Amino acid sequence: MSGLVFSGLGDLATWVSVAFTLVAGAAAAGAFVHLRRRERRQALTDLHVSLTTAETARARNTIGALLYGDQSSSPSKAESIEAYFALIWALQRARNVFRTYGFHWRELNQPQRRLSALISPRKRDASLALTWNLTEIAENVVRFRDLYQRAWAIEDADAWADVGTYISAEQVRRLVGQ
Repeated sequence: MSGLVFSGLGDLATWVSVAFTLVAGAAAAGAFVHLRRRERRQALTDLHVSLTTAETARARNTIGALLYGDQSSSPSKAESIEAYFALIWALQRARNVFRTYGFHWRELNQPQRRLSALISPRKRDASLALTWNLTEIAENVVRFRDLYQRAWAIEDADAWADVGTYISAEQVRRLVGQ
């Protein structure tokens, strides 16, 4: 007895294997999309932690004390320069995460009230939540550099050139009214 044949289109085993292959391919594609979304969310969470705790938080406090505190509690020159570079590296980490995962990099020159309006429950761009932190860091980096780079002879040409590829210091200066 011969196998079941569908008018020259192949046998049942061929059709079953094609169907199984298509189902397996769809399942693999679905798993990839799900894992990629989870990976992107985890990258944003990790970046948020990086921007708000540990080294970056200490650097923000150091620069903030220097820029906004009284002279009696100002950090040392060495501590301030170390903090300045830590903030530059934080901006670089953020830019690398945005680039790697395809998040839209927003210009860091929006007033804070405008940033608040961009973030709403209906918007699905979670990267917007980091814009406030990144704007604050960018403002501190630009102000510190404007005030201390020449006076303290800070050699930051390479780092500053890199930051200049994704942050406009002029726009940040206009934002903070310098």
